[in-house]
Amino acid sequence: MRYCDGGLTPFYGVIAEKNFVVEDAMAAFEKLIIYNVFVNRFFDIEEAKLKLSPRSFENIYVLLDRYTKTENNNSLLLGKEVIGKLEELLIDLQEVIKDYSSYYDENILVKNKIDDEELYRLWETLAHMNRLQYLQGTELINKIDVLSEMFDEMEKLGVDKELSNYDLTILKELTKESKNTEKTIKSLDKEKEIVHLPIRDQVEILIEGLKKVAREKLPVYKQDLRYPK
Repeated sequence: MRYCDGGLTPFYGVIAEKNFVVEDAMAAFEKLIIYNVFVNRFFDIEEAKLKLSPRSFENIYVLLDRYTKTENNNSLLLGKEVIGKLEELLIDLQEVIKDYSSYYDENILVKNKIDDEELYRLWETLAHMNRLQYLQGTELINKIDVLSEMFDEMEKLGVDKELSNYDLTILKELTKESKNTEKTIKSLDKEKEIVHLPIRDQVEILIEGLKKVAREKLPVYKQDLRYPK
């Protein structure tokens, strides 16, 4: 069963039937603990990633595309390709997030049932999210010089003035995000090792990694809760 602390923070509990086996109840409670930890991780990422609007990337791309159709400017052409790729990855990531968020609202909150299948679905979602975040990060880090040169050229030509203040702010932040992005990338070492594999293989490997973390961290998770001895 899911509850809310003051209507803000989700947490869960096990409602025991009159006749139950202690071992089964403990196993169910451990699944609940693990689910709670990882779903909160999902919500943290959801909050951060849904703040960004793909429309801003689209607006920047459309502006660059319109300009480069009449002017042969290599800096803007290369930058346009990077903006288009970042927009595509953000859309893919947000679709994964929105799909699970809808599933959570329509199923988890309705059925109040956490089992192995639900844990797998959550881990699969997180695996896709981590994979896409790694691709976003590497694209940004590898092409940061391209974006910086593109922005300098836009300023020189006055093209940046055609953007809204919000879109211009997003563009400026992109050219300064390398340090934060590098920190994120360092936490995704496994994603780097397997990026060359087919997507399904990547996801299965990442799921196994999340399962391993759950097994190893379960004692710590229990200590953070009022876990029955």
